[in-house]
Amino acid sequence: MIHARIFCALALCSLLATFGCKPIPTEPEPSLDGLVYTNNSWGFRVSRPSDQWGIDVSTLTSQRDINGLSPVTVRILSPGITSDFRPQMHLYPQALPDRFVTMTLDEIVQAFEEQYLMLAFDEYRVIGEKQRIRLNVGEAIQWQFRYSQLERSNRDYPGTRFLVAIAIHNQVGYYMIGNGSRDAGYPLTEYEQIVASLEFR
Repeated sequence: MIHARIFCALALCSLLATFGCKPIPTEPEPSLDGLVYTNNSWGFRVSRPSDQWGIDVSTLTSQRDINGLSPVTVRILSPGITSDFRPQMHLYPQALPDRFVTMTLDEIVQAFEEQYLMLAFDEYRVIGEKQRIRLNVGEAIQWQFRYSQLERSNRDYPGTRFLVAIAIHNQVGYYMIGNGSRDAGYPLTEYEQIVASLEFR
């Protein structure tokens, strides 16, 4: 279900091997209470915009991040399906190796753009200004980008319009990408609500 772990694209695969894994902690069961999804292992909760939005959570129990936790992907799916794909927001938490812990949020955003987005999306183009979003603890940076329908579509994230957000907390990066297109829709307001709902525990 997880097509490409985001920081693998930032060449962290080799870094993870050098740092090694911490002892494997016991992972409490995640929970869904109404609109709110809580993952106590990774220490976050996030909300769906309404009960018409779906949620799908995938956990790779056979793998471990450097903090000993199983990688998890949360997909929050829009209610309408009008084309071959369904607009959705992906949320990936990822433990930060030591060399990334010292980086600021702005530096991590820049690295993510240069080492993942610009490589994964043809003619990557930022639309408008990056915005700082206040969370219950700390902040996230969010921005939009587009690329033409005439260019090759990204297999993992189909569409032409995207909202990206990144936050960091307790040596974990939280990466969010929501996709859309003119035909399938681009629920920007709801995506922004999802980003703003991110809380750390």
